[in-house]
Amino acid sequence: MKIMAEKKDLSYLTSLVYRAASSKNTIPVLSGLLLEASREKGLAMTATDMEIGIKVSSSDIEVIEEGTVLVNAHYFADFIKLLPDTKITVELNEETAKIVINYGRSSGYINTYREYEYPDLPLSQVEKKISLPQNILKTALKKTSFAAAATHFRQVFTGVLFDIMAGNQLNVVASDTHRLAYFTCPIPDYQGDPFSFIIPARTVTELMRVLDDSSDPINIAFTENNVLFFKEEILLFSRLIEGNYPNYEQVIPSTFNTTVCIKSDVLVDTLERARTMPSDDKLKIQHVIFSLNQGEAIVSAYSEIMGGIEEVIDDLQVQGDPEVKIAFNTGYFLDVVRILEAESENIQIQLSGSLGPALIKDPQKEDYLYVLVPLRTSN
Repeated sequence: MKIMAEKKDLSYLTSLVYRAASSKNTIPVLSGLLLEASREKGLAMTATDMEIGIKVSSSDIEVIEEGTVLVNAHYFADFIKLLPDTKITVELNEETAKIVINYGRSSGYINTYREYEYPDLPLSQVEKKISLPQNILKTALKKTSFAAAATHFRQVFTGVLFDIMAGNQLNVVASDTHRLAYFTCPIPDYQGDPFSFIIPARTVTELMRVLDDSSDPINIAFTENNVLFFKEEILLFSRLIEGNYPNYEQVIPSTFNTTVCIKSDVLVDTLERARTMPSDDKLKIQHVIFSLNQGEAIVSAYSEIMGGIEEVIDDLQVQGDPEVKIAFNTGYFLDVVRILEAESENIQIQLSGSLGPALIKDPQKEDYLYVLVPLRTSN
């Protein structure tokens, strides 16, 4: 095998793929990056740890000699990334079982694995289900995936739910049981029955890397217990999280005593300053007290060791009960306010007392909402 490419092109392809390779040494070939050079199809790269797999290809890479080689994915990616911006040749020396990488008058080499031991991606009996514009899916994942749990005894809460409803509606949901992020959009071309699936948070991270901001479609298909996201020259497969996701619609509140409309940039700045106060109370959770008092909002945070902060926000609109005092996890509150600040001048916060869950959204849109469960504090 022998290929020639610009460093930036080779590095870009490698950056999309190599993270899918295993970082453990239990099965060495799973830490590999498979390079397949073909004059007809160009260069294809594949990496997988059998939980997630990514394959990308490019016809822009010049193939001088066809062939296949398997190298350590992380080392290859790091090496290529640090090369100077110049033409690079990658050539397999079959006698030494090494690939030689030439750049200018310099060169390096990397040992190879036995490529015939590399597993095939589970691409048989693939059934395509739906297609979505890439920018819509990217937005849905950005607005929801952060709310999934890092760890949880119920694994479904560590993933993101795709719930295809009757009426060609897709709901994308993530929750760690203390908060819930929900995004909905139409899928007008879907003609099948309702169904749902859950993808791991790691899959979301890698999927976000391959999605672009265009309205070009990304296709979603299934085979056994795997989901495939694919578009031209890029394919990502992932194992699904097994289990039934709880009825998330039941936890979205529908009745409220108070509705607040507040400037998003003002609230972001206030919460950023409040977050400088470390937590040292019995809760061990950094939190703010959000109080409404006759047309004003008071946001306060306190640390017995470090100090305290209290800010008054008077540029807001309040409907319903004008006096409410509620405690929120500062980070959880700030997460959604940052997201909404990017698209809206104002944020709507709907409350039902000091212990009821709050619903936070853009007052001008109905496609996204965030449910935040308050904290019980002694303050």
